[in-house]
Amino acid sequence: MAEARTIGSISVPNVQELAGTCNGPDEQIPERYIRPEASSDEAIKNNHGDMSIPIIDLDKLISPQSSQEECVKLRSACQYWGFFQLINHGVQDEVIANLKRDIVDFFSQPLDTKKEYTQLPNSLEGYGQGFVFSEDQKLDWADMLYLQVHPSDSRDLRFWPTSPASFRQSIDAYSSETKSLALCLLEFMAKAVGAKPESLLGIFEEQPRGLRMTYYPPCRQSDKVMGLSPHSDVVGLTLLLQINDVQGLQIKKDGRWLSVDSPNGALIVNIGDTLEILSNGKFRSVEHRAVINPNKERISASLFHYPCENMVIRPLPEFVKDGKPRTTASQEKKIKENTRCRNLGIAMAGARSVGSLPVPNVQALAETCNGPDEHIPERYIRPEASSEEVINNYQGSMAIPIIDLNKLLSPQSSEEEVVKLRSACQYWGFFQLINHGVPDEVIANLKRDIVDFFSQPLDTKKEYTQLPNSLEGYGQSFVFSEDQKLEWADMLYLHVHPSDSRDLRFWPTSPASFRHLSLLNRRCLKVGNPLMHTHQRLKAWHLCLFEFMAKAVGAEPESLLGLFEEQPRGLRMAYYPPCRQADKVMGLSPHSDAGGLTLLLQINDMQGLQIKKDGKWLSIDAPNGALIANVGDTLEILSNGTFRSVEHRVMVNPNKERISAALFHYPCENMVISPLPEFVKNGKVKYRSISYLDFMKQIFTQQLDGKSRVETLKLDQ
Repeated sequence: MAEARTIGSISVPNVQELAGTCNGPDEQIPERYIRPEASSDEAIKNNHGDMSIPIIDLDKLISPQSSQEECVKLRSACQYWGFFQLINHGVQDEVIANLKRDIVDFFSQPLDTKKEYTQLPNSLEGYGQGFVFSEDQKLDWADMLYLQVHPSDSRDLRFWPTSPASFRQSIDAYSSETKSLALCLLEFMAKAVGAKPESLLGIFEEQPRGLRMTYYPPCRQSDKVMGLSPHSDVVGLTLLLQINDVQGLQIKKDGRWLSVDSPNGALIVNIGDTLEILSNGKFRSVEHRAVINPNKERISASLFHYPCENMVIRPLPEFVKDGKPRTTASQEKKIKENTRCRNLGIAMAGARSVGSLPVPNVQALAETCNGPDEHIPERYIRPEASSEEVINNYQGSMAIPIIDLNKLLSPQSSEEEVVKLRSACQYWGFFQLINHGVPDEVIANLKRDIVDFFSQPLDTKKEYTQLPNSLEGYGQSFVFSEDQKLEWADMLYLHVHPSDSRDLRFWPTSPASFRHLSLLNRRCLKVGNPLMHTHQRLKAWHLCLFEFMAKAVGAEPESLLGLFEEQPRGLRMAYYPPCRQADKVMGLSPHSDAGGLTLLLQINDMQGLQIKKDGKWLSIDAPNGALIANVGDTLEILSNGTFRSVEHRVMVNPNKERISAALFHYPCENMVISPLPEFVKNGKVKYRSISYLDFMKQIFTQQLDGKSRVETLKLDQ
């Protein structure tokens, strides 16, 4: 969820480095790390008997002969302790050994090497610390590396270390091995209280998982610092793996802290807040903390299992047999606040959770069926491509408006140009933008690299193929059935903003300049890095356009800026191969764009864009250097129909390929799309309200079909 991607920690000193400087006999620990409670609370060590953390044997849970007895022990552990040690868990020794080795090796590397994976300001993923939100907050004596490990297409590989060389493979293997383990535990937990296994499995199966690897440096004054502050986990279930032989975990039991010693090879499992609420308090999430050893570092790895992200967290009916929900308002508030930080997977939730069916590569197909005796496959035949009248070489009142950004910005000409802008948005929904301020060199570099990308062998491009449940990457979009008509085009679609939503698996490394190599620092942007730099330049101009659009109708600029500033943006680069029978195929089906605003850059000199005006198709010729801007469905609804999203399509040339790049600007994801009060001055609301996520779900689960989405939201006037 994008909201999770806007949460992060304030940058703080590296504790491993700090420990190296303040562990001498005369050195002082910085005040922000001094924690009086570290030594003031009594801790019970070497506990046994009734004060010993329960041990659950997975083999006994699974065995028909011992399952019932072990289930009773599991229920007791979850109900009275919230923690237990899991033995005979089935995770291969080799998988655990490899992960332990690589985690130790990672934290043993020089600081500069580890800093290559530093958290971005608005993300919890990467190397650093978590949950630091103020400059005077007390700090934990630890460094961490946090990664989203599942679903696989949520992994941001910028933060997955390549050193040690086997680290990524070790993490992936551990994530895969423990996947079924957690589900098995949830199944037996449900059975232990007489509930159906599906009651929990349906909430956690195939849902997000995150891995936090934590390094707690030694501290000679260990009684003055805290490795990890007292807390309970917000998740459903946590699996803790002790990486080395130094203990430090303590849990709170009956008001006292108990030290937990993990036997070699065991996993420590604990209940999270979410599971406590779902179980109506039958299972308990328990406060725990990590303390520091004075002589040696401690290292651990926690695997967090999150629930289905669009659910409302409340007691499940299967756990409320007495009719008394036990969830408190404070618990629900805690979950609501903490859940924002739980899924670091995506910026556009709709686009990341659905995808297209795989179809043949059109560029390769064009080479095989462009001969005089070759036939185009039936799925690409589109009779409407030649049946509707098209107006070419139009001028005067039938010419697409031209908006000059310099004139919009100039006090002398702004008023007149704003009138033209309103007219363009109201009656056309499209306009050409000139003098937009993006340097010619930047545009030329981007054009060159997009052309070079599509010119590469198919096998090279296929390295960036879309995954089954994603629209990102190389392929096609909006293909949802095996008999659906197909478009004569291939595309590369990327999330470009926010920066921490970028899935670099799909960002080509060839040509070498295609993506920026220093993604972690925006100040490193250079003109020679076209994709990143063009996106940054256009970012400023699209906000400028929103501002003047609002002014054009007498609304406050903030009415639109607040909805689109720093919100998701996606870039679709499309390649339309030539087709000798161009009158039989369609490059892009008639549709209107879903977002707020689209900026289109024509990559080569081959035109093909057509818009629908007064029931006729008009061909659009983009002047060299101009951008084509068009209003999207969201902006039409927000403006209460003052601005129009217009149906458009792309036609194919018989002799030469067409290439374009469209930058889509989406609104705030958690908003409800409805006409803004500033645009409803006569009191007549023209569109029904709809949540943005529901709106996007409709878009990404249906083939393109004109303006049908918006039409269904119109109210009868």
